[in-house]
Amino acid sequence: MTESNNSLKILVVDDSDLERELLIEVLKGAGVKNEFLQAKTGDAAIQILGTRYKEIGLILLDWQMPQMSGMEFMEAVMKVPAVAATPIIMVTASGTDENKKKARDVNPNLAGYIVKPYTPESLIEIIRPYVLLS
Repeated sequence: MTESNNSLKILVVDDSDLERELLIEVLKGAGVKNEFLQAKTGDAAIQILGTRYKEIGLILLDWQMPQMSGMEFMEAVMKVPAVAATPIIMVTASGTDENKKKARDVNPNLAGYIVKPYTPESLIEIIRPYVLLS
């Protein structure tokens, strides 16, 4: 791979337009320079990954979505070696220890787990290794 993780795009997967926009605005406001891709559903995110996986260096994933949950999306991603190594950070209102364990069981390499509502500082702290900050 010629690009470093820091020049790759961030895929934001959340069924809420407002949540996606808020997350992106928080990250841009904190100085994240990466480009963003957005998906409203797990299916849409899989389609994006299918054609653009080499461009994506981080996935920010909501758990609770209709049709395909964040967990189901992650299960699908983990079955495809070419994309299984892409760092995934759950950004969700599901903050129970049980749910955190379920997420790590599905993806032992889960890059992080952020519970909504989050502070910009806590978000940046978790994504810092995967992004380009100004």
